[in-house]
Amino acid sequence: MPYFSDRDRAIVEALVFDAAEEPGYEALKGCLVWRDEQPNNITNEGWDKLCDLWIARSYLHRGEPMKDQFRSAWEQAQREGIRWPGFQRVTLSANDKAYYKQMIEDGGL
Repeated sequence: MPYFSDRDRAIVEALVFDAAEEPGYEALKGCLVWRDEQPNNITNEGWDKLCDLWIARSYLHRGEPMKDQFRSAWEQAQREGIRWPGFQRVTLSANDKAYYKQMIEDGGL
């Protein structure tokens, strides 16, 4: 079964990476999210799968091993060659790393 439906994949792949974007902190998921990674009009199932990718990537950002559920989501999306801007942000800049660390320490406040 494909990671995203054809419709959701087309919406995700229409997103355009913008290197100038600044991240926001998603406190409920404990991850960074950039506006250019967030599609409009995606299905609920597609949104849930995208959330799994954000959470999976957060493990990479923290330098921690991924939990199996998120590793399998990340690996499947990578295997399928999904073109999502979030795959271009596996490594954080020094500024983004400092921001993420501060958000985690402050509980996202």
